[in-house]
Amino acid sequence: MRVDSYLDVSCPWCYVTKRHLDAAVREFGDPTVRVVRHPYQIDGEHPATPMPMLTWLAGKYGAAKATRMSSEVTAYGRGMGIAFANESGYAVNTLAAHRLLWFAGREYGEEVQGRLEELLFAGYFVDAVDVSDPEVLVERAGRAGMAPQRVASFLDAGVGVDEVRELVRQARRETAAVPLIVVDGRIRLDGVHERDRLLAALRQIAEER
Repeated sequence: MRVDSYLDVSCPWCYVTKRHLDAAVREFGDPTVRVVRHPYQIDGEHPATPMPMLTWLAGKYGAAKATRMSSEVTAYGRGMGIAFANESGYAVNTLAAHRLLWFAGREYGEEVQGRLEELLFAGYFVDAVDVSDPEVLVERAGRAGMAPQRVASFLDAGVGVDEVRELVRQARRETAAVPLIVVDGRIRLDGVHERDRLLAALRQIAEER
């Protein structure tokens, strides 16, 4: 069974959905479930340089709305064990992070790619590190099970830039907003869906088969 996951590393609700999806797949317990991760960039390749996360959000939505949005996801995250630290975090261009995820999927497989995705989300929202920084990416990749020197060479060479940009364009044709999860090409779940709804979708497809 194929599950298509459209998430952006800079999207806090995508982090929530990723955690719900992981839990649903674990509980479903079928090792043949394949999660295909599609890169998405909510803000394109902006900001051009890292800047404080809430400053960036205030520029997009206004200070009051940015604060409210941060408070809402922070409160929700507590119940899932995600300690959002948006006040000290950075908004960054996620292209390099998505390139690294692309590389992980091609060269190391889905399990390593999934671990890396978790580490990148945690870096962005919990650890308040700059996930556009090559040194941060190499460190996170090593923790996910990738060879640090190989990752450093990949990032330095600029490999995958055109490919990932094209994948982002394709994802934007599929959806105007993330998170989006599509189960078996038939059940489309837009927005944040909890583990139970995702689990129900997996079971529904299994029953129909």
